[in-house]
Amino acid sequence: MSERDEPEAPPPQATLELARADIGFAAAHFSIVDGRAERLHGHNYRVRLRARGTLRRDGSVIDFGVLKTALRIACAELDEHVLIPTASHELEVREDGDEVTVRHEQRRYVFPREDVRLLPIANSTCECLATHILSEVRTGLGAWPIHLELYVEESPGQGAAAAE
Repeated sequence: MSERDEPEAPPPQATLELARADIGFAAAHFSIVDGRAERLHGHNYRVRLRARGTLRRDGSVIDFGVLKTALRIACAELDEHVLIPTASHELEVREDGDEVTVRHEQRRYVFPREDVRLLPIANSTCECLATHILSEVRTGLGAWPIHLELYVEESPGQGAAAAE
């Protein structure tokens, strides 16, 4: 068998990971789990990103700077805001001028509109936040040929991952 007849080896793959202490956001939220609403509270969220793809001719999968920029933009949108899910079946969310009113059973919250991020998610759990941020990062990167996995940690050792 000649060299020409041998099947080509698949291109090498590599995974990049961004797990920097300076990438994350601080936000307030409350989740509704099993019909029960948590108290309004906050976290200093940390966000990690993995990008897997084929090594390019220059020996890289994607420039770390491109990943950092997309991730920082997604995190900055959430930083120092109250996170309110708008796709929740448990919450009633109303915008009225400069205010956002959120109701769950007997609880009623009124927030200044500028302090709120209304998110197209069902709940403000780590799982939903990871999925949302992953979608935002993907939108920022466009159709770059990489597979992404994103992890949101709300406290050390406690978080959730979402992957494409």
